[in-house]
Amino acid sequence: MIKDKSMKKLLLLAVATTFSVGAWASPTCDKLAKIADLNASNYGDEATALIQGKKGARVYFHTAPSAQCKSKAFIIPNDKVAILQDIVSNNETWAYVSFVNNKTSKNTQGWIKKNSLGEMTFN
Repeated sequence: MIKDKSMKKLLLLAVATTFSVGAWASPTCDKLAKIADLNASNYGDEATALIQGKKGARVYFHTAPSAQCKSKAFIIPNDKVAILQDIVSNNETWAYVSFVNNKTSKNTQGWIKKNSLGEMTFN
């Protein structure tokens, strides 16, 4: 078991890069999500941030930290999210976030690109 977080991130990057080289070896989003969950840095529920961007912009959730794993669910600028984890994958930093819709109370969780987040605050 690898305990050094930087080594875990490098291992994830190497695995993701190796698997993405050939279509025959392309990992599924489920596999990528499991690898990410095991290797991501955890924040617990202490960190929050607002989604940044222009009015009308959408930030889509992903089931794994990869552009190929985009879901239909999205959040918009000024939505507040709890940041649970983050990880670097293919030279991009991703954050696993939780968003609770004020109108429906529905909780949506998933990976977003971390550059979509404004300044993080810690409770």
